[in-house]
Amino acid sequence: MTGVRPLYIHIGLQKTGTSYLQSIFWQNVEELAAQGLDMVPGSKRDTFHLMLRARDRYQPHLDPASVVGALDRLPGQLAEAPGDRALITEESFAPAPDDQIERLLAACGDREVHLIVTLRDLGRQIPSAWQQLIQSGGYATWDGYLETMRSTEGEVHSKHWRSTDVAAILTRWSAHVPAERIHVVTVPAPGGDPEVLLHRFCEVLGIDWTRLDREVASSNRGIGMIQAELLRRVNYRLPEENRLRDVYGEVGKRWFAVQVLGPQNGDRIRIPAAYADWVRDLSTRYSDAIRAGGYDVTGDLADLDPAPAAFTAEGFVTSEKQLLDSAAHALARIMSDRMDETRDRRAADAAAARAAAEAAAAEAEAGSRRRRVRRVLGRS
Repeated sequence: MTGVRPLYIHIGLQKTGTSYLQSIFWQNVEELAAQGLDMVPGSKRDTFHLMLRARDRYQPHLDPASVVGALDRLPGQLAEAPGDRALITEESFAPAPDDQIERLLAACGDREVHLIVTLRDLGRQIPSAWQQLIQSGGYATWDGYLETMRSTEGEVHSKHWRSTDVAAILTRWSAHVPAERIHVVTVPAPGGDPEVLLHRFCEVLGIDWTRLDREVASSNRGIGMIQAELLRRVNYRLPEENRLRDVYGEVGKRWFAVQVLGPQNGDRIRIPAAYADWVRDLSTRYSDAIRAGGYDVTGDLADLDPAPAAFTAEGFVTSEKQLLDSAAHALARIMSDRMDETRDRRAADAAAARAAAEAAAAEAEAGSRRRRVRRVLGRS
């Protein structure tokens, strides 16, 4: 194949529909390839490992040794990809500093790199970011989180802003990728068709979305305010070693948060009205920065304006009764699951015992037949 082939790097941001988009794209690898788009490196896990290596986050005691060569393998993977364009999607690339961006782009060979940045209004993204922190083992209170965000605004290295500061992220990446090749895709406003985000994302990539299998299970289900507060209190009581990503992601997030707390369908997390003016002003500044940056926008920047429903005059109030009720439901679910496992184990043990008894009886009958045959032969 001749000519420069585009490589699209989707860097999130976090909590902007990335899990939804990634689920659809990873389950449609063959269809995407038929439309000329290769998913690189080849699996969601391999992409995560690439991010760990490119961003200096590899931890030998947590991660497989194969992570070490993930970045070195990328040039060959891109060279071998047969399509006329490729996609890397991993939201944890967004906070990368200049040296890590340079390292990643240097491994992209002769590809023409494009950046895709999905953005969501701060009225939904800030609560989702706090929830993400809690579902990653954190235990900062909602009020404390908001106050820290407001007091650290503009601090480049603040952990609360490195994945959220739209203007700073775009400015940093635009020093390495031309603005005309940076594609901002807005998440539609609340109440709209959720597939609009997929349509917009596919438009940037030149993909016919109607040919994609779009039935996906929710792997990143949100939880309500009470449930998040309950999880926060649980996290606070966990030993530090049990809040590390190697175990917490599987047990704390994907099992307890998603499967146990998620079905409770609690009330959404809203921002106290005391922060409304600050959030709206920040949103306006971000939209202005996008316009001034000359980036390619797919969607409508008005989608980034927080809706009135994002705020609450009541502030954050949770009663111990509400938390107790949520905890009781969670414990009932945990006990029910354990009881189901116990029944299944007992049924399996009983089936194995029956099979063993039947096998023993069959062997005994066979032995009896052999003895009868020997007696008959002995008399003849």
